[in-house]
Amino acid sequence: MRKSWLRNSILAMSPLMAGDSPTGSRITPPTLNSVSPVGVARGTTVEITIEGLNLAKASAIYFSEPGVTGRIVRVKELPDLSDIRLGSNGTLSTVDVGPLPPRNQVTVEVDVSPDAEIGPVSFRLLTPLGTSPEGKFLIEPYYGEAPDKEPNDTPENAFETFLPAILAGAISRPGDIDYFKIQVKAGQELSFLNGAMLIGSALQPVVTILDSDLNVVATFGENGGSEQVMFARRFDKAGTYYIRVEDYQRSGRASNFYRIVVGEFPLVLGAFPLGVQSGATADLAIRGYHTLGKFKVDGKPSPDSEDTLTLRPDNAFDTVRIALGPELEIQSQGGSIAVPVTVNGRIGKPGAENRYRFHASRNEQLIFEVNARRLGSDLDSYLEVLDAKGQPIERAIARPVWATSFTLRDHDSAARGLRISAWDGIKVGDYVMTGGEIVRVEALPLSPDNDTVFESFGGQRLTFFDTTPEAHAVDAALYKVQIVPPGAKLSPNGLPAAHLFYRNDDGGPGYGKDSLLHFTAPADGEYIVCIRDVQGLGGEKYSYRLTARHPRPDFRLTVNPRNPNVPAGGTIPVTVTAARIDGFDGPIDVSLSGLPAGFHASSGVIAPGQVSTTLALSADPSAKLETTAPLKATGKASIGNATVAHLANPEDHLKLISLMPRADILMSAETKEVTLEPGGSAEITVSIQRQGDFRGRVPVEVRNLPPRVRVLDVGLNGVLLNEDESRRSFTIDALPNAEPVDQLIYVSGAIETRSGQQNSYAAPQPIRLHIKSPVASASRE
Repeated sequence: MRKSWLRNSILAMSPLMAGDSPTGSRITPPTLNSVSPVGVARGTTVEITIEGLNLAKASAIYFSEPGVTGRIVRVKELPDLSDIRLGSNGTLSTVDVGPLPPRNQVTVEVDVSPDAEIGPVSFRLLTPLGTSPEGKFLIEPYYGEAPDKEPNDTPENAFETFLPAILAGAISRPGDIDYFKIQVKAGQELSFLNGAMLIGSALQPVVTILDSDLNVVATFGENGGSEQVMFARRFDKAGTYYIRVEDYQRSGRASNFYRIVVGEFPLVLGAFPLGVQSGATADLAIRGYHTLGKFKVDGKPSPDSEDTLTLRPDNAFDTVRIALGPELEIQSQGGSIAVPVTVNGRIGKPGAENRYRFHASRNEQLIFEVNARRLGSDLDSYLEVLDAKGQPIERAIARPVWATSFTLRDHDSAARGLRISAWDGIKVGDYVMTGGEIVRVEALPLSPDNDTVFESFGGQRLTFFDTTPEAHAVDAALYKVQIVPPGAKLSPNGLPAAHLFYRNDDGGPGYGKDSLLHFTAPADGEYIVCIRDVQGLGGEKYSYRLTARHPRPDFRLTVNPRNPNVPAGGTIPVTVTAARIDGFDGPIDVSLSGLPAGFHASSGVIAPGQVSTTLALSADPSAKLETTAPLKATGKASIGNATVAHLANPEDHLKLISLMPRADILMSAETKEVTLEPGGSAEITVSIQRQGDFRGRVPVEVRNLPPRVRVLDVGLNGVLLNEDESRRSFTIDALPNAEPVDQLIYVSGAIETRSGQQNSYAAPQPIRLHIKSPVASASRE
């Protein structure tokens, strides 16, 4: 009954939602909804259709890979679809995002060179409103396509195809299964490559091969890993076989699509060793099918990387990536090593553990880094440093001094926001222990309906002392902890103390399943570093690179958005984020270079203790840009005696600047400077000028705030300029433990649309924020 009511309510409201908006029109950035076909054979010219919103007058298309070109053939407007938008609570959204933008279909003639490499290709469309988000499709071999022709959910109605072929279809409903029928010769070795996951498929494929009597020959993908993308099988007997495709979770949706290339083609499953020393020449043993066993490489990085090399041995249908490093390289399954070194090894069998002895001096700092999953290995590594007798080494004790618990919901291992029952006993900067992870408080709730926010990076909760993030159930305990030296004598307080050892499972943001361990030797002597698979697995596919080295401070940069659409006469915020490596905490000077005529950008600094900065990218009212320009964000820092420079996202070939019409608003910062004492607050006033027919509300964003400075007066929807407002004041607050700083902050106004692209317009005038030092504040008093 409830479902029926909700469906009828949605249908009744749809015409109203699709009609004229009381808050006027607005610019919705170009949006992509679908690409068809998603596979294009190399050496062919085909038409692909791209559907989305606001794609009218698309004039160009840009591709990420060489050997692919295209031209716009036609653009037509399509009938509107029902506009049903759900809010975060699953009910109908009440946010007015303006009239439904035109829905368009763009037809592009795509020409793929015969020499183009097999694999995914990304593209962006250029429209008068700027560039679109990235769309994707696959370049495939010139094989016949075996479509998912329903019904084919039993062996009796399996779709029969002749090899080589591309098995194409979708697991579109829960419990759906697709069968294909093939004929093989005795001794034939078939490669299977499913590129769908590389272009956005949500399918977790499990592929089963059955013989003519429906006996299972082999199953691939049940344990995840590389088998979800590629595998191979040698058939001892000739005859009829069936290929069964299903989803691991038995789910079904249109996005559960697959494109499995099957045939006798070169497929590289991995290489050993997983890397070479920078500048050195080495022979790699290639693991794969229909390929030669050896491949010679030199230690020069790929053009779009600083420390990896991407290879395609024997014109394989896939690539293998190897790492480069300055340390001496050895191959070893255990024994003595001299630091610094990179050990190339393998967990050869289930339950195995490899151990390496090394010498360290008292207080010597070493870093042990595993590179395995990031290079295609199946190893889920676990690292631990032991003393010379093989015993764990205590690094610290986490002593609980206050306790609470999780409430409202279960929590995953990534989210930065955790809902806890009480927070009166903690403050920003405190360490908190829950399960086996230790995290640090970044922001306390402003109301009972808010989460406590913990420090994070790149969408991943940060942990300390090399602990690993975990999922937590509702009502699980959470403790504020004091970190005390190892061996300290603690008075019992009724709460469970945790002894922290030198061990790590997952290394944190950027490392995935690879381990990263920071070790400080407690005394001169011999130590042992151990590596194993966390699930006790092993075999040929469980290779690794274990690097033992001293800290090598450095950084890497990312930029967002990657395709800034800059309004004529307006300004947008561009965020540059630094991944700080090996404890580097110095300032990083950031700038945009190579801007076209009529475009300007501020420079910025990623200050010590911070990981990002905001730049203001502007276009003159008279600016002209018929095509696009590359986005080049560069950071420079002094590290040791050298100046180190890095380009943001060098691997992304679709970082493009484009020009769009004037924005829906002009944002202004009426406040020019703010001075705060720790524990103090100040008021900031902003205003907007609405342009065109826009009459909607505008959420205000404050960017580039330093740590421990927060915005108050946020309410449920943040700082908001309502439909009848053009000016708003709000308060920023410096916590008592805020560090002294002098930096620029920016305010911007977001236009709410149906697009996932950034649609925020910044005030070109920065606000100078000055946080006084406690000493200066006290002396003044």
